[in-house]
Amino acid sequence: MRLSVVVPCFNEVGNIACVVGQAADVGRRLASELEIIVVDDGSTDGTAKVLTALAETIPELKIVAHPHNRGYGVAVRSGLERAAMDHVFLTDGDGQVDVEDRPGAIDRLREHDVGAGYRTHRQDGWWRRLWGRSWTALVNRVFGLRVRDVNCAFKLVPQSLLRSSELRSHGALISAEILFEARRMELSVAECAVTHYPRRTGRQSGASIRVIATAFVELVACLSRKMRSAPRGFAR
Repeated sequence: MRLSVVVPCFNEVGNIACVVGQAADVGRRLASELEIIVVDDGSTDGTAKVLTALAETIPELKIVAHPHNRGYGVAVRSGLERAAMDHVFLTDGDGQVDVEDRPGAIDRLREHDVGAGYRTHRQDGWWRRLWGRSWTALVNRVFGLRVRDVNCAFKLVPQSLLRSSELRSHGALISAEILFEARRMELSVAECAVTHYPRRTGRQSGASIRVIATAFVELVACLSRKMRSAPRGFAR
């Protein structure tokens, strides 16, 4: 497998080195060619210095730096646009999802086109868990999806999906948009359980009022764009 690993991050000075190190270790075992693309979305906490030091010892690492914070979806898109390999693995820079679970997702590709993780025993507060379940239920209903955890930062997609899609989301909707594009292209999606860990350092922002409001606004805009022609069927 020729594999691109895309890691968006913002102010993850205490987590990003572990994530990149794991991505390199696992990727070298699984891939014939590997690149790790970390998108630093305008971090102000020293993340850039850590990435620069990592690049000296991890030749697969490529750094994309945004001069200011542009949002999670934009960071994901920046990484996906630069991904050059046949398959792309998407995860976050907070270290809460275990990259070591990736072989299980790759095994699923023997029979399916896309691998999507869902977090077991989610290690977040009650508000983030409630928001995650509610958002997944809403997106499933609106987009006709059937996934357990739409925002889980553990997705393995073929390059063909990215070449045939026009992703536009600036915020958290980007994960749902990727899965919707898979449905539109009639790709089969296999879900796999992934281990979820508490955040070691840094601050969570995924369930802030601003992020939630942006997600709802983008959901309405995305629905108006993409639901003009209903895709046929969605394999899970």
